[in-house]
Amino acid sequence: MANHFDLTGRIALVTGGAQGLGASIAHALADHGAKIALLDLQADVVAAAATQLARDTGREAVGLVCDTREKDQVEACVQSIVERFGRIDILVNNAGIHRRGTPTDYKPQDLADVFAVNLVGCYHVAGAVGKVMLAQQRGSIINVSALGGGIVGLGRGGSIYAMTKGGIVSLTRDLAAEWGSQGIRVNAVAPGWIRTPMTQALQNDLKRSAKVLERVPLRRWGEPDDVAGVVVFLASDAAAYVTGCTIPIDGGAANVIAITAE
Repeated sequence: MANHFDLTGRIALVTGGAQGLGASIAHALADHGAKIALLDLQADVVAAAATQLARDTGREAVGLVCDTREKDQVEACVQSIVERFGRIDILVNNAGIHRRGTPTDYKPQDLADVFAVNLVGCYHVAGAVGKVMLAQQRGSIINVSALGGGIVGLGRGGSIYAMTKGGIVSLTRDLAAEWGSQGIRVNAVAPGWIRTPMTQALQNDLKRSAKVLERVPLRRWGEPDDVAGVVVFLASDAAAYVTGCTIPIDGGAANVIAITAE
């Protein structure tokens, strides 16, 4: 019986792949057979991450410095990856940042920065890799949205971030419609509260963390591997008939109201 989750021989590009959620996703893809290209901002960090990934998994890995806000840098990195590996089969658009603000109280630079990284950068990478996949007539793109903004509204001064994550959901649907007939699947994941460096402050605040978990039917924080497993599914042939979807990975927070007897 064929192993539909086998990624042997495939080339995966993961943005923001040097640490946190991106690193876990890259490891999971490599564990299933893929060769990996990591894009991140710091040369020493991304090089070390690629070296560690190759050591841990036995798969070929390369780390490239790239500011995804810069179209020229993105295109140069994608060209370098194709020159090295010959193709790109999987793209995980993971790079992102968070700054709080509301329409009545925000810093214009924060607004510009979050849009530039989370949405414009995602668009640059999807376009550059999309050209490669269109030439191949095959590929899987997985964009990283979020529970807040991508699926539900959470408030808490998160409207800037939420706009970008909602935009990623719209981009995912449109690209799936645009490229589906040419063999390219485009999906998104929407993580909820996951243990990553981005959520460290919330994890450390026991009172706020407990309040958050009251919203989660599974009553626990998500782990990076919870997200990575769904990304592997979407990247693989097991999801060959899945496109245009945003899958929540949130312990049921978006879809379930758990009322328990006390």
